[in-house]
Amino acid sequence: MQRIHIVGCGKFGYRALEFYAQKKEPQTLVLVDSDEENLIAGQKLLSSANADFSTSSRDAVDYLVTLLDDPEALQNDWIIPTVPLHLAFAVLCRVSRRGQLPWTILPSLPNLFTGERDEIYSSLADFLCPPDCPQPRTHCFHTGKKRDPSLLNLLARLEYRQQGGRGEKLPSLILPSTQIGPGLGGFPLRRLGRIISFVNDRCPGPLLFSTACRCHGVTNILGPHDKESVTHAAA
Repeated sequence: MQRIHIVGCGKFGYRALEFYAQKKEPQTLVLVDSDEENLIAGQKLLSSANADFSTSSRDAVDYLVTLLDDPEALQNDWIIPTVPLHLAFAVLCRVSRRGQLPWTILPSLPNLFTGERDEIYSSLADFLCPPDCPQPRTHCFHTGKKRDPSLLNLLARLEYRQQGGRGEKLPSLILPSTQIGPGLGGFPLRRLGRIISFVNDRCPGPLLFSTACRCHGVTNILGPHDKESVTHAAA
């Protein structure tokens, strides 16, 4: 049985719930939010929808870390992250027992801005995207212009070196976000599990980690196994 975990039921999570409430096919949803009011609002919305649903008031990171230990969930389930943090990165930090590093310089990415947890956001768009964007493969839905290269390709080729540009180039790993509905993205849990296993087995040094779709992404620096070189842990 496939479950869809909507992690965060605030503004963007509610939009995801509205999308699934309108679907005619049966859905199995899990609503995750530490705010009880958000869960109640989500329950009211889904009460008359064709969906089986359950709720969890656990912290988002704790919830997802626990879910990774569930073999059935790891095989079948999908995650829609709508919490105000780089959720996949926070889970990676927790599971790998590694912290995050600050940006010594900012990388060359389009329309870049920084967040509150040393994450950087980048986007091919310098405008507010329409909420019903279906993310066409070859062009921008809003402008009709060709999308070349995609942000996924830019992040994969990203040249970033610490120590003011004098250190070694950091590997750049990307968790692709799949378009589920207009303006709505997520990823299968197994995709995150495979990346975490790869990092633990093959990547002892610092690296760039992004969650991204073709147009928008969020990126952090994962510190090395040597905890003394990590400046601060992920919240």
